[in-house]
Amino acid sequence: MNSIRINRFARFVPGAFTWATHARVARKIVQVAVPGLFLLLTACGGNMEDPKIALNPHPTMHYALSVVIDGAPGAFDSVDASADYGVTDYGCVPEQPISGARYLPGKHVPLRLVKASDTTYTTEIYVDLLKDEDYFGKGVCHWKLAGITAEAAKGRMRFITPVSARTFSERKSEIRYFSFDAYQNDEFETRNMGNRDRHAYPDSHKTFSISVTAKEMQP
Repeated sequence: MNSIRINRFARFVPGAFTWATHARVARKIVQVAVPGLFLLLTACGGNMEDPKIALNPHPTMHYALSVVIDGAPGAFDSVDASADYGVTDYGCVPEQPISGARYLPGKHVPLRLVKASDTTYTTEIYVDLLKDEDYFGKGVCHWKLAGITAEAAKGRMRFITPVSARTFSERKSEIRYFSFDAYQNDEFETRNMGNRDRHAYPDSHKTFSISVTAKEMQP
């Protein structure tokens, strides 16, 4: 199922408000925010039916994927990977009501990892997994792999290694380094994307890495 997520961040600074002031502020927020949210959801595609995405019956671009965790100070609660695909051409999708904007459909696909050892996980992926098809009656929509994400979870900390489509197509490895301190301080919900440079940390010896490597499989 496709989804559109809207992230909104707000900061509240406590002050010496009276209860009457709170009530007036609350009424003002409802009057302003609710109509604005309705328009925002409409502009993002709330009224357009998502297509039923079909799988490519004859995929050919087949890759083996490995996720390697090196030097971690302990175990993880889970290790997962996923792929994201997106339509590349605006011309194949209809305009949104009211706004006239167009949005490109996307598809999030979880990948089933197999534990090959205590530190290595493997899976397979088809770059051309999704079928190019006329989903909206406006021409063929062409799908492209947008990227891959490996995620190791420890408590509420998520150690993320994102792999761009370009890195994947060039058959390079993506590696991210993370600190031991982050591994120990897992009580806060955090998506930690680490650093490509181990020496960016004050103590580079107290780091571990998560790498993702893709290798093309012959038919």
